[in-house]
Amino acid sequence: MSIKFIRIDDRLIHGQDVTAWIKTYQAKKILIIDDIVAKDEFLKNVLKMVKPSGVDLIIKGTEHLNETIQAIEENKANAILLMKTPDTAKKVFESPVLLKELNVGGMGANAKREALYKNVSASKEEVAILKEIEEMGVKVYFQATPNDKQIELHSLIKGGL
Repeated sequence: MSIKFIRIDDRLIHGQDVTAWIKTYQAKKILIIDDIVAKDEFLKNVLKMVKPSGVDLIIKGTEHLNETIQAIEENKANAILLMKTPDTAKKVFESPVLLKELNVGGMGANAKREALYKNVSASKEEVAILKEIEEMGVKVYFQATPNDKQIELHSLIKGGL
């Protein structure tokens, strides 16, 4: 299993957080799954500029997700997988990904979202998707940095929201 860490974070690659996760998992690859980013050459170039040196960056959409995940899983280099939304995360866990854990990182506030946990806001629809992912046997948890305590989704919402 090459994918060691899967995270929702609408900032994707950013500062100390991603650097800490890369170090924790000794990742040599970052895989970003996002349909909009995959088609935006400017944003792809920005992400390539901000990625840590010595780490390969792969940016793909969801169209050939099964093949992308299979190729990464067969590779021996440790990888972390990043995406922006719960909807994309659900597609990832419907693919042949082996790791059954989802870290929910930064999801910024907007008019449709309510505060869920620290720097994570989510709409009712997004919370429902996270619950669906959890029902698929995936551990869904909140943890901003490797040093923070994990808080699991089911213990946080307990039927609320």
